[in-house]
Amino acid sequence: MVISTSQRFSILITSVLLLGLTGCGLFQPEDDPPVEQTTAGIYILCEGAFGAGNASLWRLSGDLDSTTSKVYQRLTEQPLGDTGQSLTVAGDRLYIVMNGSGTIEVLDLSGEAVIFVGSVDLPGASPRELAVLGGSGYVTAWGIPGVLVIDLATLAVTDTIHLAALPEDILAYDNHLYVALPLEPDYSLGHQVVEIDPGTRAVVDSFAVGSGPQQLLVRDGQLWVSRQWYDESFTAYRGIATVDLATGTVTSREWGPGAGSDIFLTGNTLYAAVTGGVVPVAADLSLEEPGFIAASLSTIYAAASDGTNIFIASYVDFSSPGEVVVYQPDGTKVKTVTVGIGPGSFGFVLD
Repeated sequence: MVISTSQRFSILITSVLLLGLTGCGLFQPEDDPPVEQTTAGIYILCEGAFGAGNASLWRLSGDLDSTTSKVYQRLTEQPLGDTGQSLTVAGDRLYIVMNGSGTIEVLDLSGEAVIFVGSVDLPGASPRELAVLGGSGYVTAWGIPGVLVIDLATLAVTDTIHLAALPEDILAYDNHLYVALPLEPDYSLGHQVVEIDPGTRAVVDSFAVGSGPQQLLVRDGQLWVSRQWYDESFTAYRGIATVDLATGTVTSREWGPGAGSDIFLTGNTLYAAVTGGVVPVAADLSLEEPGFIAASLSTIYAAASDGTNIFIASYVDFSSPGEVVVYQPDGTKVKTVTVGIGPGSFGFVLD
């Protein structure tokens, strides 16, 4: 669904342009602080309104005391682009996958300040998620459909791994790649996670995990797969699955109606985003309701952890600023931060 540019956004752009004409920096008006001389913190990618080109990257300091807006714009004096999809932190780089613009923006985090490295142009690819293995980046892309291989030294696309379904999350583990396939090319439900050998660029195994596989993580030799799908009346359903990577055994469980597909670890506890908050997942794949953290938010759009705190992102609509609320695992609220439109992905760079 295409959402038209809001009146508020138009007024903002006009104001910024006028400031530029009067001598202020186009993306650094006088009342904005300069970018801090640090790269550590919590990076938050805000999707922006679809088709409006107003995605933005924010950074919350590690002590949660300060926020820097529009990090990419400040570095490049250019807009980040359309529909920010996902963030990946790998080594000393931050990779920003832009679904609508069809680019990957690369930032260097190795020094005292963030540096813009360059862009990878992927026209028509509709990129989704990125994983790094060795010197290559592997990017899932609906427009292929498949996985694009990028030489991270040159930022050149070197190969394409074609798949028979639309790929979402991708995980590098034990020198192999795992890719969730939530949809078939005709947008009917997918049920598979595939394993790819990066040496041969071939699918070497597949696992039937149940409808709508989404996010992937590994814990104690188990591949955990969050699941979310919709029926013909657009009612959302949730579930989870595990794959024993030693035996290939799949265990799956459905949780019934509800939204949320993010899963993450805090310590050794696995949490799942659900309608209204996040909740621990038990060993038998059930939801441990006593541990539910009820977030008083309009719509939960993303959830993640830095290993200590839990970050839950929400939005009211795709024309208004979003919020990130920080909780301790016991449910204590630590901080609420206002960010850009549609905060949907986190990247953690810890000291």
